Amino acid sequence: MPPILIPFPYADQTYLDHSGTTLYAESLLTTISADLRENLYGNPHSENPSSKLSASKVTAVRLQVLALFKADPAKYDVVFCANTTAGVKLVADAFAGHEQEGEGGKGKGNFKYRFHKDCHTSLIGPRGMTGSAECFWGDEEVEAWLDSPEEDEEGEEGRLGLFAWPGQSNFSGRRLPIHAWASKLRETRGGRFYSLFDAAALVMTSPLDLSDADASPDFIVCSFYKMFGYPDLGALIVRRESAGVLQHRRYFGGGTVGQLMASVDHVKRLYHKDPHEHLEDGTCAFHSIIALGHAIDTHKRLYGSFEKISAHTASLVAVLAGMLGELTHRSTGQKLVETYTEGKYGDPKQQGPVVTFNLRDSCGEPISYLAVEAAASARNIHVRSGGHCNPGGVQHYCRLGKEKMMTFYNSGKTCGDEQDVIDGRHIGALRASLGAMSTLEDVVTFVDFMREEYVSKPLSLEEKRRFLLQEREKDVEEVKRVMKKYGTVLSGSRTGKTLLCFWTDPVNLDEALPMDARLASNSLASLKDFFTGGRNLADLLKLFTLTYWAFFSFLLGRTNTYGFFIWIFFILCFVLFSFFGAGQTTSHSDTPVTRTDADWLIFYEEMTR
Repeated sequence: MPPILIPFPYADQTYLDHSGTTLYAESLLTTISADLRENLYGNPHSENPSSKLSASKVTAVRLQVLALFKADPAKYDVVFCANTTAGVKLVADAFAGHEQEGEGGKGKGNFKYRFHKDCHTSLIGPRGMTGSAECFWGDEEVEAWLDSPEEDEEGEEGRLGLFAWPGQSNFSGRRLPIHAWASKLRETRGGRFYSLFDAAALVMTSPLDLSDADASPDFIVCSFYKMFGYPDLGALIVRRESAGVLQHRRYFGGGTVGQLMASVDHVKRLYHKDPHEHLEDGTCAFHSIIALGHAIDTHKRLYGSFEKISAHTASLVAVLAGMLGELTHRSTGQKLVETYTEGKYGDPKQQGPVVTFNLRDSCGEPISYLAVEAAASARNIHVRSGGHCNPGGVQHYCRLGKEKMMTFYNSGKTCGDEQDVIDGRHIGALRASLGAMSTLEDVVTFVDFMREEYVSKPLSLEEKRRFLLQEREKDVEEVKRVMKKYGTVLSGSRTGKTLLCFWTDPVNLDEALPMDARLASNSLASLKDFFTGGRNLADLLKLFTLTYWAFFSFLLGRTNTYGFFIWIFFILCFVLFSFFGAGQTTSHSDTPVTRTDADWLIFYEEMTR
């Protein structure tokens, strides 16, 4: 889908937080404002003309929402609520208040709760309302559970169960199965276990097809501001065949009861054929619902379909992830960006338009994601940082075990505080998410910011020397290994300090050296060879000794016949040693020389004098 340029009141901003909420179009605000100016909308619980107008509009919008998700009104109903979290709480309250038949009559039964590790905090929340909860730490565990026969533990016989999972991780953007798990759950545990599907992150840029009610989840929750930017409204979509299990909430609000007395504990609830009649407490947000109808129409007029939006954002996120992955510190070759996902960027079946990542400096040390978000904000770039209300994602992708997390919590770490790196580890991440109105310019602007602010430039020769010194000081274990291997401790002849620079594998010294250092090193070696013939210190010492004794024999030979023969003997030894002895002349060919650990020790001494 080609990018559509829409006049927004914030055109100078680079907005990359669509997972939080997408942007609303200016034309949407104009349409809503005109509707409210031209029509009088009253409380739909009354019977006057303005109230009836509101009621008819709300009914029409319910049908629009079902059509948006290809859901048959005869098989699904829409319950409007504040947001996704409110929809989850409606379901959890109903399950927690459910009564079951027991041997001694009616008694309260705790439902069993199972959920995926990629769940948002709000989807983990029902765990606090049940005494039996389990987190599946991956898709494989879910599949194994679905394939295994249900075995009730003691005291759990006949209990209801609820299995919850997201369509898309709000941390990494990875997408999970929908119909496969819902249908398998109904097939293996139908009548006892129900499915709760969090569609909030998924439907932001992807179509959701509920046309096959038999293979679709029982309860679906979503937030419309994530899809359209406005209004601030959510929904719980209920499969009518499963609606009966939601009739046991303890709380009741206006419009949901048929009989009620204040002075006596008497109440009779009304359960209509439409679940929203007893699940929407009090007056619904009818102005927001009316605005939602306009939002659906405006979004379709501007962008066509969610299939087109999905293709557009999938191509953009592939470009963004690819460009971020190429950012490399030129000083050390260390990658700047570490991305977190198990999906494939560019494939909307596996991955949403989200890149979650952290930064590392040229030495591989973590960079504060809070500082990056602040720097981006100063450039009018909107990204999000933190744990993204997804503790499972933080643990999994930041590689933090339960014990490590508890250590952090016991030391005072809390959600939303200023601690983002502890013990050299990130405990959250940055997230850049794209939407229908995102453009290639947004992607390039963000990548340019990352490159300008965080990619280190090539080091000077002096900086390289300091970097080598700092790096080698960390390699204590490697020092011990090499010392043991060579059986000696080498020290700088001028500094007197023990050398701590070792390479395990042979390297190409000539290619590793900067050009100016290489020329200086070669010049020094040439000058040294001119005076020493390329011999090492031991050879020069032997040569000096022979020369000394030759000169002494010469003096002796002038006064003694035996001395003359001794002098001739040493002259011959001098000649033989010079041309055929152990000291060999150093060869300087154009072919680079491969050096080992010991060679690097000598080179490092020269570099650090």
